[in-house]
Amino acid sequence: MKIYRLALAIIITCLASGCATNTMTGRSQLIIVSEAAAINKSSSLYSSMIDAYDKDSKLSGNTEVNERVLNITNRLVEKAVLYKPDAQKWKWQVNVIESEEINAFCMAGGKMAVYTGLLEKINPTDDELAQVMGHEIAHALANHTAEKMSVDILTQIAVATATVAVAASGSGSQQQRSNNTNAAQNVAVLAGAAFVTLPNSRGAETEADKLGIEIAAQAGYNPAASVTLWEKMMEATGDKSKGDFLSTHPSSLNRIEALKVLQEPMAKIYQERLPLYANYVPAYQYVRSSKDSAGFSSSNVRVIEEGKISLVEPPVIDSTKAIAFYSADYDAFKQGNLEMKCATCSLKFYLNQKDLKVMHDKQDWRGLVQSLIKIGYEFDLSYYYLAAAANGLGYKESAEKYLTRAKELSSVEKTSCELAKMIKCTDVVVSFNE
Repeated sequence: MKIYRLALAIIITCLASGCATNTMTGRSQLIIVSEAAAINKSSSLYSSMIDAYDKDSKLSGNTEVNERVLNITNRLVEKAVLYKPDAQKWKWQVNVIESEEINAFCMAGGKMAVYTGLLEKINPTDDELAQVMGHEIAHALANHTAEKMSVDILTQIAVATATVAVAASGSGSQQQRSNNTNAAQNVAVLAGAAFVTLPNSRGAETEADKLGIEIAAQAGYNPAASVTLWEKMMEATGDKSKGDFLSTHPSSLNRIEALKVLQEPMAKIYQERLPLYANYVPAYQYVRSSKDSAGFSSSNVRVIEEGKISLVEPPVIDSTKAIAFYSADYDAFKQGNLEMKCATCSLKFYLNQKDLKVMHDKQDWRGLVQSLIKIGYEFDLSYYYLAAAANGLGYKESAEKYLTRAKELSSVEKTSCELAKMIKCTDVVVSFNE
């Protein structure tokens, strides 16, 4: 029994220490493996994979196909880095692999591939291919590789601890103990899959759908193509079921329904962006492939040819003004209409107050707003923070609305950081001086 308690304690400790909120998406993730470690591992694996495909002559030699994939992907990455400025430093790469498989992927650090099976069997339009690659890029932006690796580690810990516990507590013959150990391994794997791996993986897929369609819309690709893409995928794979119980991917029909819900807000983004792509020329080449490496320096910067205009360094992005992915709440925030409605969330606010202060001081406005939305506490300090974030992001009128609301709440004891007994103001100063 003591060993069982020890096993449980190990797992709980890993869960407690590994949970983190992704400030880009607002979702809590199990992160034991750092993003940097995931990027290094992915880079090594990707290099080995591409080298192996190259030796087997499985990398596409079709210049037209390669250029098409490269151009669409680079256009998407130009917008993706606005959501995650650190991703400008990634060595983005995409390759087309000769395979019957209907698939594509993007590892941590922007290592991508598209299989010819997808291009030939689905025959996607540029808008539809952009939905595929936007989805894959979203996996990398949302740190899904590190999350997946972390879940895998936790599952292995569960297997190991359960195995040791059963073996140590077993009695009877050696064969019985061996059977007990095998049974424990099976139970641990199934438990890990059912309660950790599968829900997170399905959630990551749904999240990538939502983020990917927005990246594509920002890059001037029609969001309606997300629906036609999955209709083609359904036809090609024969997946016409709505059931997704214990599945790592939402069913195609459920995916289509979820994407249809996003059409209106995404169409608005698309219509705003489309005119900018009438005569599109990339300002900077983020993405390379194994077939055009001669055009890049060792630091992955496109070499400028004489007589041509280009940028040696990527455009400067103000990290304090990183774009937030669409949500009804965030949209309301930008308009100055976000309401903090929870009157009983004081403890939740108190437990997160230190992190809120850090984000405020670092001018991490997007992360600050995402956290406040998640907490939802009706308090003057909540609105002070919203005002500071709105001002920092350039929403001046909205900032004034939130500041007015903060002043109203500051006169009431239970909603004032100066008058409340538990939550203090922590020297927060909100100033709108230019």
